[in-house]
Amino acid sequence: MENKETKRYVFGGFGFGKQGLVVLDIEILNHTETGTSYSTEIKLELTPEERVELITHLVKLGSEN
Repeated sequence: MENKETKRYVFGGFGFGKQGLVVLDIEILNHTETGTSYSTEIKLELTPEERVELITHLVKLGSEN
């Protein structure tokens, strides 16, 4: 049996509107013996400023390691 890392999240989304809004879609995977399902799905509507704040925070977290 192959030992490969399983994904825990699926990230997606789309942009819309004249103000540059985006929807960040996060699906949380639930791996079980009977298969994989999505246990939770989160959709966040973000303004351009909120998106930059989120990206900046993620980059800072990554650079602290």
